[in-house]
Amino acid sequence: LHDIAESFTLEPQERETRLRQLADNGIRRIREDTELESRQAELFGLSVPNQSWQQDIEAAENHWLSPSALQRCVSSYLSSRLGGDGEYLLGEKPLKTLRLNQEARATLLGDYRQLPRSTERVSREWEKWLKGGQATLPVTFDQETAAADPKVAHLSVMHPLVRQAARAQQLDEPACVSLSVASREIAPGTYPFALYRWKKHGVKLDEVLVPVAADASIEKALLSLLQSAVNADDGTLLSLAEFDALEVQHHGKWTAAQANHISENRQLVEHRIQSLTVSHRARSKAIEDQIARATNDRIRLMKESELARANVDFGRHMAELQQAAKGGDIHATAVLSGEITVEGGIS
Repeated sequence: LHDIAESFTLEPQERETRLRQLADNGIRRIREDTELESRQAELFGLSVPNQSWQQDIEAAENHWLSPSALQRCVSSYLSSRLGGDGEYLLGEKPLKTLRLNQEARATLLGDYRQLPRSTERVSREWEKWLKGGQATLPVTFDQETAAADPKVAHLSVMHPLVRQAARAQQLDEPACVSLSVASREIAPGTYPFALYRWKKHGVKLDEVLVPVAADASIEKALLSLLQSAVNADDGTLLSLAEFDALEVQHHGKWTAAQANHISENRQLVEHRIQSLTVSHRARSKAIEDQIARATNDRIRLMKESELARANVDFGRHMAELQQAAKGGDIHATAVLSGEITVEGGIS
């Protein structure tokens, strides 16, 4: 665009013609990409909806994995693990300083060694700092800040410190709480609730938090309300009858979701089997054609070995998919139960 616009050798009409041609080329490229996306399913024997990368990112957004939530998680871990009244994460801006004395670093090093061994660079750098003599480390929970300075440690969900914090705060037993929250969308009152974690097994692993409440409005808004809820000073815990009623309600939701998950898992496996079969046929056909054209015995033997490996790979992947088809299941675990008191009027 700059070359065309700033050229002194082009007449105005020639410049307009070239700019129009450039625009036409761009439109043609978009059409070709669109056609390729629409036909890529045929290549792999699949017919599934396509989702853009922007939609993937939006679908992955989660308050509990936001920078502010990760910072609270890490701060809570450092305070409970190291004790004392000192501040370990210094700074009000996105760029912060992690300050730990030698004893504190040794404690975190012990926790780090409890994680699965990793050879990734971020893990090596974290271990090196914990073993070293430097008391401070520039850190951030913000992606843009981390991208601006490679020397800053990005405390994302994959960083060892965040993983240590998450591991330390895992609940072995469901917690019982009494909470209060201000809201203008929910009628004031006290509502019993429970929160369950569903681990979905099968060809595609997933985990979700499932709220359960007798009041439909609370159930729908519970995950949002928990973001700003605080401990209630004079709250009470659930009675056994209230807890049993929530358990029965949850079982009904789980039963329906289990049936849907098993069906969806089988459909996904069928799609992948179809894709695997089509791609294996194409791969085998290409190797067989090469074998038929080969005039050198050594090349023919090499291609026959390649075909044998392709058949072994196909058999192994097919067996894995068939096993995944049988493994569709949802494991439910109670995470939280209690009462939440909503204060404030309806908007």
